[in-house]
Amino acid sequence: MSSLAPALGRARPQRVLGRLRGSLLVRNRPLGRMLLAGFISTCGDRLHQVALAALILGATNSMASAGLVFVVSTIPYALFGLPVGALVDRWDRRKTMIGADLVRGVLVATIPLAAAVSLPLVYGLLFCLTCATMLFNPARQAAVPDLVEPDELQAANTLFQAMSYLVDLAAFPLAGVVVAMLVERMGVFQGTQAAFGFDALSYALSAALLARLPLGQRAATAAARSLQAMPEQIAEGLRFVRQHAAIRTNTILMTLGPLLLGAMHTLWIGFAWRVSGTGTFGYGVTETSFAIGTLAGLVVLPRLGRRLNPGRVILLGFAIFGGAIAAGGLTSSLAVVAGLAVLGGLGNMTFLVPSITLAQRHTPAELRGRVFAVRLMLTYSAFSVSNALAGGLSDIVGVGPLMVILGLGTLLLAALAGALPSAREAA
Repeated sequence: MSSLAPALGRARPQRVLGRLRGSLLVRNRPLGRMLLAGFISTCGDRLHQVALAALILGATNSMASAGLVFVVSTIPYALFGLPVGALVDRWDRRKTMIGADLVRGVLVATIPLAAAVSLPLVYGLLFCLTCATMLFNPARQAAVPDLVEPDELQAANTLFQAMSYLVDLAAFPLAGVVVAMLVERMGVFQGTQAAFGFDALSYALSAALLARLPLGQRAATAAARSLQAMPEQIAEGLRFVRQHAAIRTNTILMTLGPLLLGAMHTLWIGFAWRVSGTGTFGYGVTETSFAIGTLAGLVVLPRLGRRLNPGRVILLGFAIFGGAIAAGGLTSSLAVVAGLAVLGGLGNMTFLVPSITLAQRHTPAELRGRVFAVRLMLTYSAFSVSNALAGGLSDIVGVGPLMVILGLGTLLLAALAGALPSAREAA
């Protein structure tokens, strides 16, 4: 026994190092660079998200005004989603992401200054901020398959989601404390200005990292046709979504799901300020708990993928998320809702990552920008409608009852979709 111990002791580190050398991030430095850029900009985004909630509620004390933030932030997807997809397929994807980051940095730095003058100016800046983001997101999703092998797509998408929610795990509670301190010491407008300044810096750092990605040559081959051809290019993307059964059904799910659950960011604010009375601390806790659940989903997802096809995994994720939200509407306890938010986050990861991978896997490279733009347009339009209704309805019927209604609706959606082969058997 004792003679084996040193050998076993050496074997363990060697196995760990072997797995590390074989990991996707170590083998694929461009993917790691893109993930690092996302990590930095997402850290800044979480700080500004909490600061924005404090800014709007501090200025208006209205849940409807808080919900309007999310509405304004999603309207551009409904207005410009289709032409943006065609443009992303025509442009250099790397330059598109860099330009979008730089524009977003300037816009977020201006938000607190605009708030000191007029609140409607803030909504205008948020509208412009979304216009830049809606160029960035489909460009990044379309670029990921250019950086990894086809059988590595789900692993790469899982890494992006894990990165985002790892940031949430640390950044949301820290942001809640930092924003509360800044507001207490400097006032609402000056305190939030510092938070938005950090987010502007994060976008600049992200752009610098993305500038070194080897994407330009591959992305630039996508259709350098005249502007007159754009309507046909847009129609081509729409036809593909309509004719491909699995992508069509998944796109419908990724529209109806956000229509029901897209208001949760507004309702987390409502729960923190109106139900539990915990303010920025409670908001940070619920968002952090959701992030913990998403990371748990990162562990569970590969195991589910070995037992179930992607379609069934997606439907299971919707059911878990809906059940957690329905149960959360029945309590005023921050601790209980935090636990249910963990479960909701697990469900979120379970349906989101396979849905993205499904679309990437089945969409030709020259159509990715348009297909993802259509999907994002529908998803964020649903977010817009959901938050437009939730802000006002929560002022009338209450946050808890609304959570119950939305959660039960999501459970019903999962059950109905389970009857469709194009949802249930999607691969």
